[in-house]
Amino acid sequence: MVGNIIISQREDCSPFEDVRAIKGEEAILSTHQDYCIDESKLAGGYADWLFFPKNEMDIVSIVNRMKEDKTPITISGARTGIVGSAVPTSGGAILSFDDMKLVKGISYDEDTQKYFVRIQPGLTLEELADILKYKRFSQEHNLDEEDWVQAFKKVERGHIFPVDPTEMTATVGGSIAANASGGRSFKYGAMRPWVKHLRVVIESGEVLDIERGQYIAVDSKFIIKTSEKDIEIDIPTYKMPEAKNAAGLYAKPDMDLIDLFIGSEGILGIITEVDLWLIEKPEVLTNALFFKTEEDAINFVKKLRSIENLDVEYIEFLDENAFNLLRSRRKTNPELANIDTIPEDTTAATFFEIPFSDDTFEEIFVKLDEIATESNTSVDSGWSALEDNERDKFRRIRHAVPEIVNSIISKRKATYPNLHKLGTDMSVTDNHLQDIMTFYHQTLKETTLEYVIWGHIGDNHVHVNILPKNMEELYLGKQLYKLFAKKSVEFGGSVSAEHGIGKLKHEYLEIMYGEEGVEQMRSVKLKLDPEGLFNRDNVFAFIG
Repeated sequence: MVGNIIISQREDCSPFEDVRAIKGEEAILSTHQDYCIDESKLAGGYADWLFFPKNEMDIVSIVNRMKEDKTPITISGARTGIVGSAVPTSGGAILSFDDMKLVKGISYDEDTQKYFVRIQPGLTLEELADILKYKRFSQEHNLDEEDWVQAFKKVERGHIFPVDPTEMTATVGGSIAANASGGRSFKYGAMRPWVKHLRVVIESGEVLDIERGQYIAVDSKFIIKTSEKDIEIDIPTYKMPEAKNAAGLYAKPDMDLIDLFIGSEGILGIITEVDLWLIEKPEVLTNALFFKTEEDAINFVKKLRSIENLDVEYIEFLDENAFNLLRSRRKTNPELANIDTIPEDTTAATFFEIPFSDDTFEEIFVKLDEIATESNTSVDSGWSALEDNERDKFRRIRHAVPEIVNSIISKRKATYPNLHKLGTDMSVTDNHLQDIMTFYHQTLKETTLEYVIWGHIGDNHVHVNILPKNMEELYLGKQLYKLFAKKSVEFGGSVSAEHGIGKLKHEYLEIMYGEEGVEQMRSVKLKLDPEGLFNRDNVFAFIG
């Protein structure tokens, strides 16, 4: 029966002494210092405990003991995030998912006619993709009496998990916590709609078993019944943007309870088990088109995404400054040999994929040529690929840009150790794509700042990377970042479309939702976790 009341489950726990752990700040910093940082490079992480649980019972044991000792827990996946979420700045304990990578099973849902896989949260997206590609399932992986394993193996084309964050070494649990996305969110969305089921350990040490569609808010409320008390959760009243968004707690009056935990950045509980939907792997045509002006590229994007029957998988973008960087390294980087086949007058490019069949292939090419011509380019001067090895040149070009940016910053840090790049993560609505791109360029060109723009233009979500040369430019870049955040919100967008808020973007969250909105989020946190046990200072500063 569907309702807004969920009863937590009291589960067995492991003896605390049996949980693998390293104790002592000195021991952790001397042998496992990498667990105190993440890709944000936020400094100041330290801990007195580092735990490596193997299952839910271990996690329950850890939560019970840390609650008793009033010790905060920082949840650690692959630490690929760039907003400091996995950095234990409050000390306490680190809970690593390194030993929770099991595939528990696979099954099939007759209503949706889709397979789903059940896994532990420490499995990486890359590992999951490999398991699906090679169909690494045995008969023990059947979740019910039906032999879905053999049926799954007989599907000739195979299956994929369609959400494709750029960093495939991220864990599934971390990706759910951040509601991660990437380029393919243009078609498939972020992690949220692909999560069928979660098990979550909450502050009471009990477990919420949440199946999508079973717990729906009534009068904008949820009631969680634990053995200790009833917790009444009031859903925040702020309005989320229509644009792609990963900033703050999900909130809608009639929302599903599972969505409260997806994208919550670990501040409400610890995910211990996940069911994810799968789809059959589509046959796709990968393309790159090159443009003489950015306006032409944006015009092409608008046309491409307006043709529904093309069913585009993703649309990516590189600007003129990105091409200048690539060209500057082509003689020293063999990975960039294909740059010479790109027209010299190129100042922008789009990369995109379109599913096809033998019957639709010719029709697709005719339509692409038509809208390319209308945008002052041609499919004949672009790239197309049907095989994975051919697609590698697309990936090399796309990934070379951030790698070059990072190498430039690394060299400048030798002179200015506290220097770092500034990378935006903002989105806007469809009707403001050209507006925000114009605003970015005009604002930056009024300064001497070096910058590069690339990203998920299909979702109006590009990353502006500012490369300061000194501390004065870093300060100026931070002022512009705040200006960009305000303009993105003005254009109906988000201050964080895929990376989350973490510990580094609190002020931008307030720009988006206001002080009242942030207080409503904090109220949800305090109801579920009054002592700030989980991921303290993620999303907003914890005030107990």
